[in-house]
Formats: sequence, C-alpha cells, structure tokens
Amino acid sequence: MSRHNEGEFAFSCAVIRSNEKTLLSSGDLQRVIDAKQFAGALAVMGEFGYGNSKETVDPGAFEKVLRTEMDRVYRLIFSIVPDKQELEMFLFQNDYHNIKVLLKSEFLKIDPTPLLVDTGRIDPEKLAVMIKERNFLFMPEELKIPIEEAIDTFSKNRDPQEIDIILDKACYKDMLAAAEETKNDFVIGYVRLLIDILNINTFIRLREIGKDWTFFRKVFLEGGFVEKSFFSGAFEKTYQQLADEMSSHGYGELFSVGAVDISETKKYTALEKLGDDMRIRYIKKSKFITMGIEPVMSFLVAKESEIKNLRIILSGKLVGTDNEVIKERLRESYV
Repeated sequence: MSRHNEGEFAFSCAVIRSNEKTLLSSGDLQRVIDAKQFAGALAVMGEFGYGNSKETVDPGAFEKVLRTEMDRVYRLIFSIVPDKQELEMFLFQNDYHNIKVLLKSEFLKIDPTPLLVDTGRIDPEKLAVMIKERNFLFMPEELKIPIEEAIDTFSKNRDPQEIDIILDKACYKDMLAAAEETKNDFVIGYVRLLIDILNINTFIRLREIGKDWTFFRKVFLEGGFVEKSFFSGAFEKTYQQLADEMSSHGYGELFSVGAVDISETKKYTALEKLGDDMRIRYIKKSKFITMGIEPVMSFLVAKESEIKNLRIILSGKLVGTDNEVIKERLRESYV
C-alpha cells in the first residue's frame, strides 16, 4: 500500500505519459547508429529533444548534451510529483558519487570539477565546500556519518577502495530505507533488485580476480532478495550450478551467460548489459499501471538507460567501432 493515494499522481502520470513519446525505441536508436556522420546522429537525437538544433556540437562535447537532457528530466519529475521525497532516493546515488569524487580528488590532489554531477540533493559546489572545510553542520546526518567514517578509515590505511566500500554501503542502505518509506512494493522491489544485481556483479568480479568469501562479505550490500548466506559457499560452485540455484529469483542468466562470458573473454560487457536489461524489464510492468508513483519512477529509470545507450553509440562512433558491435552493446529499450 503506497503512502499516497493513486489519484494524487493523476497530473504527474499525465505529464509522464506525454513525455514517454519522446523516448527512443530500439528502431530510433538504430537510426542514431546508422547515421553516417556524427552530426547526423545528433540530428536524429534532436528529434527527441536532445540539444539545440541551431547549435553545432563538437563531437567530443556530446556529454554536455546528454547531461543537459538528464538534468531537464530530473527538474521535470521533481516539479510534478506531489511529494518530492517519494523519488528522492534516485538522487542519493548522485550525492554519493560526488562525495567519492571530492574525497578521492582531495587525497590525490586533482581537480574534481569535470566528474561532478548536478543532479543530487546537494549542490556540488556547496558539497565541495562542506567536505573541504570538514563542516557538516548543515548536511543530512545519513551523509555525514559515512563521510566521516571514510575520511577516518582512509587516513589510517590510505586505501581509496575503502572509500567506495563505505560509501556504497551507506548509499544503498539509504536508498532502501527511502524506498520503504514510500510503502510502495514496486519501488521497494526495484531497489532490492538493484542491490541484488550489484551483489552478483561484485561476486563474479571478485571471483574472477581470485578474491574469496572473506573479502566479499566485507563489500556485500544488505537489503536485496538474495541473502548473504547464499554466497558463502558459492565460491566453490560452478557458474552453471549457481545459475540453476538462482533461476527461481530470475538471476540465472547472470551466471550462465554473463559470468561464463567473462571467464572466456575477460570482458564484463555482457554481464553489465544483462543486469541493465533486468532493470528495464522490471520497470516495464508499470506500463499497465494507470496512476501512481510507478510510471513516474519508471520514466526516470528509462531515461537514464536511454542516455546510457546514446553514450555507448556516440562513444563508439568517435572511436570507429563497427555498427554491429555497437548494437550488441545496447541495453533493452523501454519503448
């Protein structure tokens, strides 16, 4: 049962259903791939609201076009929902990304600016000042605690990986708590799915580089559908055995296809694509929901996936990747 009445999202859903028409289908993405010139690819994207048709975009600056569109979508969504806190969890990842960038840049003495994103709860410039001055008075408590822990831990062992471990655990703990606050099973289920996919990806990566259960236990994210105990004996089993055991959860393919492909090619492309496709298939269920938070959340996730696809296409074009290879790397389209 959601915290809010479905009717409260009537206006939000009307706006979102209208905006869904601007999402690129698999056929539209193929048109971007097939464009002979980089400018032609951008022109196709312009039909769906990307960039300014009067401006000439330098091929190397396409990232700005993608960021601008994602910023627009975030502003749109948070201007039409009845309660911004309902979807704030999707800003958490951006906040924690910026925190990682700022801390690592400080320790490595490099400029963090090019890597910061604007779509978090806290303005990145203000966040930078807080972290630089170690003044967390006006920072949410759930952010302050892991930041102080990360700083303290790094000062003792000088291992940047510890920053990622501490902040990732805090991020997904906060996301799940925020999802549970919505009292909406669809939202909660999505975050738990996300946590499972991340845990399985981490397990496979660690196993491929020779890490053991002890290390995995340290980085495991709580809150998914798959319990930590499942992985305790997984390091001794074949990927096919794990695929069979995970089929009931719907994760069998991550092992039988994704993990096996890594063993053979040493590349993580297939595994990452499978996980992203699972997320899209999950949110497609919201197409049958007339009103509620579900279509709004799904549009946001769909847009993020679309931008990832466009980044894959444009990056591939820049380096001369074959069109068929680019197509193979694309994530499933929401529409």
